[in-house]
Amino acid sequence: MYTKTKKAFKTLLQTTLPAVLMMVLLTSCLSESDDVSVGTNSCYISNVSFSSFRRLTTTKASDGVTDTTFYTTYTASNWVFTIDHKNLLVENRDSLPYNTDLSRVVMNLSYTAGLAYYRASDAWDDDPWIPYQSSDSIDIRKPLHIKLVATDNTERKYTLKINVHTMESDTLRWVAVNGDDAISGTHPMKALSWNNEMSVLVNDGNAVLMMTHPLSNLGDWTRQVTDLPSTADLTSLSKGPKNLFISSTDGSLYSSADGLAWTRLFQHEGLRLVGVSHDKLYAKYNGVINSIYIGSGGWSIDPLDEDASFLPDEEIAAITYTQNENLTRMIIVGNRSVESDTCAVVWSKCWTDFEEEDTESWMHYSKSWDNTMPLPIFTQINLMYYDNMLMAACGKSKDGKIAALERFYISQDNGLTWWRLSTIIPPADLHGAEGHIASTVDESNFIWLIANGKVFRGRLNRLGFERPDIY
Repeated sequence: MYTKTKKAFKTLLQTTLPAVLMMVLLTSCLSESDDVSVGTNSCYISNVSFSSFRRLTTTKASDGVTDTTFYTTYTASNWVFTIDHKNLLVENRDSLPYNTDLSRVVMNLSYTAGLAYYRASDAWDDDPWIPYQSSDSIDIRKPLHIKLVATDNTERKYTLKINVHTMESDTLRWVAVNGDDAISGTHPMKALSWNNEMSVLVNDGNAVLMMTHPLSNLGDWTRQVTDLPSTADLTSLSKGPKNLFISSTDGSLYSSADGLAWTRLFQHEGLRLVGVSHDKLYAKYNGVINSIYIGSGGWSIDPLDEDASFLPDEEIAAITYTQNENLTRMIIVGNRSVESDTCAVVWSKCWTDFEEEDTESWMHYSKSWDNTMPLPIFTQINLMYYDNMLMAACGKSKDGKIAALERFYISQDNGLTWWRLSTIIPPADLHGAEGHIASTVDESNFIWLIANGKVFRGRLNRLGFERPDIY
């Protein structure tokens, strides 16, 4: 009997003692140096949030000159604060908007511990800790230390860091880049970002030059002579997935892997390259749009949803871009040589991975009662796709009412309607530019503008937040 009782008591100790010890441990915090998951701790922050923030906003008064400054309030629910229990750090990965006021905010702190305190991270060791109250207005312009104290007086200290953008997200700052005599604007030119450089092809009437410049905004332009004939139509220059393509005034179509050495692929009288997709080349000849797969023979006529007489034949510009769900669009913009026209013509074609590019028709966006904002007739039409919208940088308008590069025109519905953009304005030095202009967007979301022998580049601040080293 004694033996059985002794064995039972020994077994009870072996099975219950570890559990009792674990319960004791769970009533206290780990030390600051402990590197374990908080899943078994009873002293940790489980959530930090804020209901709203104030933001200092500056805008122009009705006179267009005087600055007016006022505070606005925005909901903070879109900004999530992550908790790194290993390094005892709480921070928002997505920065708050520029000019957010952090001098007086109410913090919602959820934690497991006996008590919670806070004080500025740069406080002296003997400065007092302030007991946390959910109604407190706290200054978090500097990182905040949050101390949790368990019932056995052990502690754990977190650092709360609030990240705020240091520049206005929708502001664009233009920076002047070194120019070159070859890109003075007196000769036709076309710009594109190519092989990690800014490239501009210039036709001086005797030869076609390739001007290249580092994308880093450092250094000068490098000038090289290509083997393209002087009949090359630079406005047709298009970038494919691997090669560049261009057509000439005699109907020849050329391809190049480096922009310097060019190979003639086809020649059809009146052929003019209008665009390139990932798989196909598109050209206008015989009054219609024809297409051919890159690297293969055999042109086919593309279907149109309206009469081919509405296709552009002057100042043609085209762009291809991919949107959500692998929807690819090609937009063609230009003018007709019809004196009665009051606006440019726009054609669009789109397809997805589940639709045959061959079978999709081109759609004509005509001016109508429900489309009263067409693109005016401009010279020097340059198309870009920027910040999820179409952007046109143009020469002067046909009616002379709009100067060259006075404004960008943008379309947020893929070419259907066009508006003068008021938030991004070309550099004042280029307003009313004479001669030829060129523009493009590089891989770092910089817009490049070239006219009057001057070169500028600029970028919306928020499009560069992930690349703070660019400026």
